[in-house]
Amino acid sequence: MTQSSLPLLRGSYESLIEQAHAALRAGDHKEATVLYRRLVDRLARLSERVLQRRPDLHDLHRIARLELGGLLAAQGRYAEAIEVEEVLLETHPDEAHIWRTDLAVLQIAKGEVDAGLSELHALAQQDGENPWRWLVLGREARLSGRLAESREALDRALAVCGEDCEALAEAQYQRFQLFREWGELDEAVAAWEAARRRDDQVNETVREVYTMLTEAGCYDQALQFVAQDGNGMQAFFQRGLIAERTGNRAQARTYWQQAAALNPDEFEYGHDAWVEAMLRLGRASEALDWLGQNLAHRGTARLLTLAGIGWAMEGDGDLAAQLFQRAIDILRHHRPPRQKLDSAEWRLLDSLVVDQRVKSPLKKYFAVVDTLWDTAGAERGPAPTLLRP
Repeated sequence: MTQSSLPLLRGSYESLIEQAHAALRAGDHKEATVLYRRLVDRLARLSERVLQRRPDLHDLHRIARLELGGLLAAQGRYAEAIEVEEVLLETHPDEAHIWRTDLAVLQIAKGEVDAGLSELHALAQQDGENPWRWLVLGREARLSGRLAESREALDRALAVCGEDCEALAEAQYQRFQLFREWGELDEAVAAWEAARRRDDQVNETVREVYTMLTEAGCYDQALQFVAQDGNGMQAFFQRGLIAERTGNRAQARTYWQQAAALNPDEFEYGHDAWVEAMLRLGRASEALDWLGQNLAHRGTARLLTLAGIGWAMEGDGDLAAQLFQRAIDILRHHRPPRQKLDSAEWRLLDSLVVDQRVKSPLKKYFAVVDTLWDTAGAERGPAPTLLRP
């Protein structure tokens, strides 16, 4: 038996991190947090002499703190994540610029936006020819709603990048995100196409482009980009959505049937398009069967929301409410954070669920503004993700 195949000793450092990973895979974040804390506490008590003799434990200490910090941040526990990662400034000073960047991002997520952005700006100035520093600043400024600051940082990243720079695709992709938020559609499309020319993987985000154009009513241009999407579930669904919005409901149904005919397990992403197509076809029970088997490892806020809509269609408002709350719990820790589900999701639910006794109590989970038209029961229109963070 080789050393690498020997079983891990129970209670060993390696065993603890394996147990933490297993808890994460099982979705038990509470147990994973306990195990990570036990591990980092034990590693922190090791003497410098032991760490010099066992550099693998020195590295494990860094890895465990980073993973614990990421787990806490994903739960919105930013102050705890900062405490965990601050230690790395002392234990691993050679990578201080990385930890300072991470800590600044956590500070921003915690709500200390000015302080965090100021630190990122200082770090970028210290290494002014490094485009990645400016890109982090540009991304964080955009996520904080500081669009002018974001544009300055991204312009600086482009200026120092050059034509052969590895960061060029990311710089252009971040500019796409910025222009999209600004509503400058032509500039956004141009930036996205520039990013794709530098990196083929950018094409996996084409859905963001045609969704943007569809929302703006630029249907012909949107369809040009739909034709470039290699993910059939997404492409057929969007063709159906555009057909419906342009008044061709029969054609919309045909496209959604084509999406529904595909096997979602054969695709790496875009499963929400398949689920929504199924819901729009009235096949909620089939969609829920698939979701029941996949939500545990694909539990995005979007899929949880669609699962809630599916159960509302089936008449189970209580279960729908639970799923909507789980989706909101995830969105609260997104950047920027959100406290309710999007109004477009309400319009989808409203169009698919007839029973007022089921859907009326669910409205509070959505960002819906009541108007005279709403209270009058007027008919609503039909319902309207990054290569890197």
